[in-house]
Amino acid sequence: MKQKRFDVLKGETPTIINASESHMALVFVLDISHSMRGAAIKQLNEGLNRFKDEVCRDKQTKDILDVAIIEFNDEYKVVQPFVPIEFMNPVKLEASGPTKFTGPIREALKMVDERSRFYRRSGSEPYKPWILLVTDGGPLDDITEVTKEVWDMQEDGKVRFIALGVGGYHAASLKKLTDIVFRMEGTDFTSFFDWVGKSMRSVSTTAPGEKPPLPTLEGNITRDVSDIFW
Repeated sequence: MKQKRFDVLKGETPTIINASESHMALVFVLDISHSMRGAAIKQLNEGLNRFKDEVCRDKQTKDILDVAIIEFNDEYKVVQPFVPIEFMNPVKLEASGPTKFTGPIREALKMVDERSRFYRRSGSEPYKPWILLVTDGGPLDDITEVTKEVWDMQEDGKVRFIALGVGGYHAASLKKLTDIVFRMEGTDFTSFFDWVGKSMRSVSTTAPGEKPPLPTLEGNITRDVSDIFW
């Protein structure tokens, strides 16, 4: 059967590309609180849009990767529901307000769980989905319950949760959520999105259930190995 071609200019967006193939779900959970105003939010937008363009140059990765975006401050909003990455809308986030973690993280967990179920119903065996949290601060809300939800899903093999701390982020809060915490110096997200793109290409060359070799961190991105847990 000839595959339907979709016209982006006509607003046609497929739910999934090549449903019989394995697929990867990636959710960006992005802090847009007031402290991200200025260079940080500008370069975050640029980094996300460049990430899409670069991933779409690799057909194998493009065909298996579906992305969603949640923005948050003291509220949260799904600004991009799951779509194949080539159909991701241009990103133009604006910063304001304080920071709360529970709502957006819980929504991201729900979204990846539902997406994995959707893949299986479509006849596609999913890769382990990723959630990438980007923040330059810490939560004003109590994250005890959502932290347990994150760890339960990680321990069940249902998600990989990675946090990127920008500037004066609250390391202790991120380390409660996951043991994969990166730190970024400055506001240039180029190295981070390069790493994410290379990671997705690595995933696309493996089978679901296999552990893909991840690229080395470069540029202004390093692993946060501090022992701050309180």
